[in-house]
Amino acid sequence: GEFACCHTREVAMADVRRFEGGDAWVEIDIDLCTAAGECVSVCPGEVYEIVDGKVSAEAIGDCLECGACQGACPAGAILSHWVW
Repeated sequence: GEFACCHTREVAMADVRRFEGGDAWVEIDIDLCTAAGECVSVCPGEVYEIVDGKVSAEAIGDCLECGACQGACPAGAILSHWVW
């Protein structure tokens, strides 16, 4: 029906990527990312970058453990991070 949206399908198809570097890791839902760039702005370690309209965290090994990215993403795409 009209209210049978796509929530279960979205969960099944979620593109969650885990970036790792040394002990550091971060999990990001790429589907939720809108390339707002807030993570890029708040991160002093320059871990995050926007590539082709989506976030990348290949530099997670440069993480300074400050936790600034917690709650920074307006879309909630940063799901979990080793510091928090």
